[in-house]
Amino acid sequence: MFRVGILGSENSHAMAFARIFNKTHTEQYPDIRVMAIGGNYPEESRKVAEECGVEMIAEKPEDMLGKVDAVMVTARDGAFHAPFARPFIEAGLPAFIDKPFTRDPAEALEFARLAKEKHVPLVGGSSVKYAYDVRLMKAAFDRARAAGESISGDVTAPVNMHNDYGGFFFYASHLAEMSMTVFGYNPRSVIASRNGDNITAIVHYDDFDVTNRFLEGNYNYTLTLNQKSRPTLREVDISMIYQHECENFARMLRTGEMDQSYEDLILPVTYIKALEDSFTNGGAPVKIEIPTV
Repeated sequence: MFRVGILGSENSHAMAFARIFNKTHTEQYPDIRVMAIGGNYPEESRKVAEECGVEMIAEKPEDMLGKVDAVMVTARDGAFHAPFARPFIEAGLPAFIDKPFTRDPAEALEFARLAKEKHVPLVGGSSVKYAYDVRLMKAAFDRARAAGESISGDVTAPVNMHNDYGGFFFYASHLAEMSMTVFGYNPRSVIASRNGDNITAIVHYDDFDVTNRFLEGNYNYTLTLNQKSRPTLREVDISMIYQHECENFARMLRTGEMDQSYEDLILPVTYIKALEDSFTNGGAPVKIEIPTV
């Protein structure tokens, strides 16, 4: 039995994950159970514990050490992800780290290097990248590239610029990771602008560009692949994303294998920071540095 601790109960993900493992999908995951929960919001922790039969409410993350075999870090603010998870990574426990991985590229790199040094597998990031429509569009893009048909891409997703969880960083990972899942984890640079609370970015690859449109008040996710013959457009259905995240986490626990490299897990932090630096500085071009863990 894998005993799981959740750190960060204020996020809807915490309740969703606890329900999946403890209530709704127990036949699928007989070897996984959420045993502890904690974070910065005790009342939210109590709600999850009562709803999902979680046995322990931790006053501080370290209280879970020795009582869990893995952790899921789901705090809304990425600034808490590394501090919450670090004691468990030091102890060699596998972890799910929600989006954004952190809010600082240097911290993300240091944290990923620690996990690699400790031989700790990690999984996580945006749930949207696991949606079937995103995977279908990745396959379509790969076919178009192989056939010499691909010209450019366009991605839209919601943004939330006014919040207590990191501003632009709070929601931007969904679009960033959806975009890179389809078009590649090798972007070169970006030019971004802000109009009110909407952000438009042109992300440069070696031989094509992808437009990223972060739209305030828009709760739709779309992907467009522009080809020489005709464009392909998909609206992304996100109804199953929590189940996909749990399946990937379970697979990592059972096999010890990661579904992404450490570099790809933390690249969205660098990507988002580059976009923010560009629109903050009047649309100046910013290089997207690919991290080496």
